[in-house]
Amino acid sequence: MFYFHAYKVGMNNKSICIAGIGNTLRSDDGVGDYVCRLMEEKNLDGVSTIIMQQLDIGMTEDFIKYDIVIFVDASIEEKAFSFQPLAVENNQPQSFSHHINAAMLVSLAQVLYSASTRFYICAVGADQFEMGNTISEKTMGNALASAAFLTGWIEVNH
Repeated sequence: MFYFHAYKVGMNNKSICIAGIGNTLRSDDGVGDYVCRLMEEKNLDGVSTIIMQQLDIGMTEDFIKYDIVIFVDASIEEKAFSFQPLAVENNQPQSFSHHINAAMLVSLAQVLYSASTRFYICAVGADQFEMGNTISEKTMGNALASAAFLTGWIEVNH
């Protein structure tokens, strides 16, 4: 089971969904939620956020309604964050733990719906995944940097 939260702001011709993935009770794993909340505060036109503990294949149909979907998830890589197009054949940054990964959803969207949605992943560097509801200072800094990057990217590509 997953926690699902959606927040929607004004829409224009292009719609963007920022999908924050992670368990907020596992410290830094909740960084996807944190980045989504930072983006909600910016109130960018045409941008929606969805927050969930993990991906579910049932969400594929919801995601293809958008022009662009950006998955934000904790990464065990050393980088503050990485951002790249998400495609089935790409080697994506290693997430902490998820049974369904974003590449599987992209594949389903392409095969089942011939979706034209463009998918991206923003993997935020994190290293503390023990029980707790506090994001570490280092990961919080990485989240702020990724939110600043996403804001600029959206302004250019929207």
